Amino acid sequence: MKILMAAAALFISASVAGAASNFQGSGGDRLRSCSARVLYSEELPFAPEGKWLVNVTLEITPPNGNGYSITLHEWMPWQGPPPRRGQSFRLLCDPANPGYLHLPPRV
Repeated sequence: MKILMAAAALFISASVAGAASNFQGSGGDRLRSCSARVLYSEELPFAPEGKWLVNVTLEITPPNGNGYSITLHEWMPWQGPPPRRGQSFRLLCDPANPGYLHLPPRV
């Protein structure tokens, strides 16, 4: 289970790096601890060597319970398995900006 969580962390951190760089404003005061669940995951061909190319649809549920889904099409490092349907983990999200997802820092 820890390997799956680590893989999910790698995937999400790689996939949201672009979204974080496009985010306007600080956003730090709007971030909420959200839960994410993998609804759909697919490995695709033609990834660069050492990477997985995946399509993944996540169901993001903020603390207020008004969930939404987002589909990501990204590369992730091959060191961990791609996300699998039903897998759950926590992340930081901004409900006003659904594309802005961020993994909380490890303590």
